[in-house]
Amino acid sequence: MTRAQREPHRTPRARPHTPWILWLVLAAGATIAPTPAGAGEANPMSQLRGTIVYIRGGNIWAARAATGQRVQITRDGGYRSPSMADDGTVGAVQQMGGRSHFVTITRSGRKRAFPPGELVNLISAELSPDGGLFAFVYVVVSPLRSNPARVGLTFADRWGADAIAGVAGRWDTFSSSYYHVRWMTNERLVLSGNGAYPYLVRGPRTGWEHDSPYMVGVPALRDEIYDVARNGNRMLVLGATYRVVNSEERITGWHAIAYRPAAAGERVEVEFSLEEMRACAYASAPGRCVPVFVPEVGFQLQGEAKGGALSPDGRAFTFADGRGVLVTEPIHSSMRAYVLDPQGSEPEWSPFQW
Repeated sequence: MTRAQREPHRTPRARPHTPWILWLVLAAGATIAPTPAGAGEANPMSQLRGTIVYIRGGNIWAARAATGQRVQITRDGGYRSPSMADDGTVGAVQQMGGRSHFVTITRSGRKRAFPPGELVNLISAELSPDGGLFAFVYVVVSPLRSNPARVGLTFADRWGADAIAGVAGRWDTFSSSYYHVRWMTNERLVLSGNGAYPYLVRGPRTGWEHDSPYMVGVPALRDEIYDVARNGNRMLVLGATYRVVNSEERITGWHAIAYRPAAAGERVEVEFSLEEMRACAYASAPGRCVPVFVPEVGFQLQGEAKGGALSPDGRAFTFADGRGVLVTEPIHSSMRAYVLDPQGSEPEWSPFQW
């Protein structure tokens, strides 16, 4: 399937208008405090599970989602793009000796680092839930031209991107249409590139999921990053609204939006609109939109998005902007978000409980 076939909606685009979405304004000084003794479920944050890993000052930090308790994991610097497998193993990219390296750190503190192939510069990487693979975004270094970002796969303990046992294709299977990759499960990746594109990496149906409900796009946003909860009950989209001035798209704001699956009565085919904030199925007929996910609640960000992720169970989400790393209460129409670390960025959420 060509990129043009995957992207039937994308040109031309017009200024989005979203009068029916409730944007919640964050309290600039809000913070997460440890759960008060005896408060129990009275504190909405106590319902959250798992660990949020993120970057602060070039090092990896972790925080308990329920309490905000933080711990510094590394001290040697140069890290970006952290993630955490379900067993607590941390994965990241680290710049060492002028080259980017894949890094894993076990709960016992054992660190393993290895570089990618020649002429490959890593932009980001995410460890699979079982800790066996890295999905990564990279560029090929060339003195002659600038190259677009691409997506690849490799083992988590060694460079083997051209011969991954049990995984479909080679590391260069994916085209240059994608600029972000996220594990949904051990079997499914969600690639972002002017829409969401699910890809099965293991099992009998390896390859693109053309009939997947997660193959969607939000026409009114650009530069989107998509994350889908493991059970598929919620989707998070970070992206920018924009307006067209003299044939140029100018960003008007960055947003983090939680989506839920559309109910049967909401999956009614409508005329396609470039101002549409619902997530349209890419299987929609030309000029039409079948909503698959609909917005629940969103936050307008301060400056550009600096990463974000759903909790694995889809109950809440974390994101980063000019205020640092923030985490939400369990999702509802009037929820709030709280500053987890004012100096943090690039948050990722793992079910591991420490």
